[in-house]
Amino acid sequence: MTRNPEQAQLTASLSSQLASAHKTALIIVLTFAMSIVIYMGVGLLKLNVSGARVQVQLPYTFYGAAAALAIGSILVRRALLHRTKLEVVAVTRGVEGLIKHLLNSTIIAAAIAEVIGILALVVAFFGGDQNDVIRLSVVGLAVLVWNYPRRSAWERAVYYFAATTPNTDAGKLGL
Repeated sequence: MTRNPEQAQLTASLSSQLASAHKTALIIVLTFAMSIVIYMGVGLLKLNVSGARVQVQLPYTFYGAAAALAIGSILVRRALLHRTKLEVVAVTRGVEGLIKHLLNSTIIAAAIAEVIGILALVVAFFGGDQNDVIRLSVVGLAVLVWNYPRRSAWERAVYYFAATTPNTDAGKLGL
């Protein structure tokens, strides 16, 4: 199969845009992961400094919130990365808009995991113990791993929609 120079240039351009967006997403996800570890460390430090306290039933509320956020993160990611949604984005905003959408979807899902990490810190101030802080931190990190941006999936989506979506001026208008 031979390619004309325009197709080769388009493929190289898409590849570089995709690599840049994926690298940005990777840096953001790793930053969120590091911040969750820091929250866990601060929470554990706070509990060690304050000493033993009476365990209250409040951490179960935090567990429920973390579970709801974890499930919500998965549902949001599935909704934002559903084939129909990606097709709408590709048609209305072009392939460049699709790459931005993939990046934004990853950031949104990772931000929800960050909130779970913040819950790990907050539980230390509201009567939780070390196990509560560690459990919530692990849940936050697990959600981050689940939402990790897989470059191969991004490439498949971008190249598929680049090949099947007609070139429109909507992407140039920012729609």
